[in-house]
Amino acid sequence: MTMNPLDLAAAVKARWRVAAMIGGALFLLIAVAAFMQSRQYMATTSLMLDLSQTDPTDTTQNQGRVEVDSILGTQTDIIRSAKVINAVAKEAGFIDALPADMPADARLQQAASRVRAGLLVTTGRQSNVLQIQYLDPDPQVAARVANLAAQIYMREQVELRASPARTSAKWFNEQTADVRRRYEDAQKRLSDFQRAHDIIGINRMDLEAEKLKNMSYQLTQAQAEAAAARGKAGAGSVSDIEGSLIVQNLQEQVAAQSAKVQELGKTLGPNHPTMAAASAQLSELQAKLGAARASQAGAVSANSVAASRREGDLKSNMASQEDRMIRMSDVQDQLMVMQRDVDAARQTYDTVRQRFNEAALKSQISQPNASLLDEATVPLLPAKPNLLLWLVGGIALGLVGGIAAVVLIEIAQPRVRSAAGVARATEVEVITELLPAPARGGWLPKRQEAA
Repeated sequence: MTMNPLDLAAAVKARWRVAAMIGGALFLLIAVAAFMQSRQYMATTSLMLDLSQTDPTDTTQNQGRVEVDSILGTQTDIIRSAKVINAVAKEAGFIDALPADMPADARLQQAASRVRAGLLVTTGRQSNVLQIQYLDPDPQVAARVANLAAQIYMREQVELRASPARTSAKWFNEQTADVRRRYEDAQKRLSDFQRAHDIIGINRMDLEAEKLKNMSYQLTQAQAEAAAARGKAGAGSVSDIEGSLIVQNLQEQVAAQSAKVQELGKTLGPNHPTMAAASAQLSELQAKLGAARASQAGAVSANSVAASRREGDLKSNMASQEDRMIRMSDVQDQLMVMQRDVDAARQTYDTVRQRFNEAALKSQISQPNASLLDEATVPLLPAKPNLLLWLVGGIALGLVGGIAAVVLIEIAQPRVRSAAGVARATEVEVITELLPAPARGGWLPKRQEAA
């Protein structure tokens, strides 16, 4: 049997009480089922993540977003990890609520399963906010567990960041003693080698070359001075002897005394006491002049000998310095190798100490990179069941059920309600359709008849 929309509308209009009863019954059934379900309350805690640890050199937005998503996914996995879930189950008192005769592992697993079943972690798009939600029949338990999950997550996050740093700091501290010992051994070998070969400093060859250069300059000066001294001593150096102040003073005194003796000789005889005294004084001055000239000549000769001796000493020292540099050139390569070993050992030691200081500083981290944005409060309305959705669904189901019931009744007990129904029931074509007079001057008929 087929039914057009007009017949369906007429059937519903005629059997509206049946449709209303069935639809109301279905709506009442859905409403009762909704109100009989257990209430589930959801509490939400919000955390703000600090993502400043991402790579600042990454300028590609897609790669940067992947990095942010990776960090958020990692933090979500940490919250849902067994370590955090078990800690929440213990501190929330779920384990104590289970029978004491159960094994400890079974109690922990059952309590953790309860936490895991109600825990939900969500992240917003283009957002660094994590939302920790917990669903439970008790609203106070839901709020307490959501806040506990946030607190334990931040505590465990600090521990996860500091624990590897503490392990690294301990390892670097243990390696410091060995690295320092190797550095000291390399330094001792270098010092012993320098002491054995009478070398001071790694750049000793430069110092020795500078010393040889100074010796060469001094030798040149000494040779010039020795040549000049020998020339003066070989020629008698009358000018140097006569140019002496002592000799010149004595010459002046001798000349003056000679003039005095000559003046006295004009008036006095040679045996006169005054003449004899003047002659004796002149002889004494002449003797002093001779002694002064001899002494000055000896000084010139001594200067020549001293200059020659200094020249010889400088030549000997210069030859020794050249031999020393030749010997030092043979060990310079070994010295450079040992110095490089010392530098490498010192660099290794400095690197280990620097890494130890960095790890020790990281191991003292006490702040997580997440901060509490919103604390969970006790929810007033249940999250499950959604009464509004259930009621709307009940209304829709009631309408569909009522109409379906009318259709089934019409199929079981068909009625003729239109011209099309008459034609379908009698299999005779309807020639005309008489409409009743409009009621109260209206155009809508009270009853439709067909013939």
